[in-house]
Amino acid sequence: MYARYTQTIHHDDTAIPVREAPGYGRPHLTGDAVRAFLGGSLGFWLSSQATITDDETIIYRQTNRHSALTFTPDRDSGVIITHPERFITADAYRVTGHGRLPQVWTQTAVREAVTEATRPGPIDWPDGWALLMPDESVRFAPRGFPWKSADVYIAEPTPAPQTWGPRCGTCGWYETEHDPARRWGRCSSFQPPTDT
Repeated sequence: MYARYTQTIHHDDTAIPVREAPGYGRPHLTGDAVRAFLGGSLGFWLSSQATITDDETIIYRQTNRHSALTFTPDRDSGVIITHPERFITADAYRVTGHGRLPQVWTQTAVREAVTEATRPGPIDWPDGWALLMPDESVRFAPRGFPWKSADVYIAEPTPAPQTWGPRCGTCGWYETEHDPARRWGRCSSFQPPTDT
């Protein structure tokens, strides 16, 4: 699923009008809204159908006799990451956090951070979100409604360094992967060494 879709209702003189459309028929929807609508409709209307065309447009009908709903993806909006191991594939990423200096993280560190950001909260709503962008970079945030958080991290694929340096004796991650602003399951108290 992409982050954004455009919804179009295709009426036909011989077709029965569609009974429901997500977002009260608004033209622009988030991918989560489309996914929730299709999941609910395909489960509730047992005769409903959804197909994906070669250009990744989703076509939905409640029955063969109903009008069609189409959801056209905005490919520039990014793909929603649901399985980090499938989408985060570079050996290393240059990670820029909310207003901070870039750090180089391993693939594992980025996957763990995305997993942490998208872990379901107490009401089964993810604490954050993650998107794979067309340039293969990953955008994620640890909290907030999808794609609206100010605390956005950007991870861009980069060549892995020749050496990652020492590992932390407390958490076992490389010290270059410590994030002073957020733990991500690792130490946050790391301070760069100073010359004395």
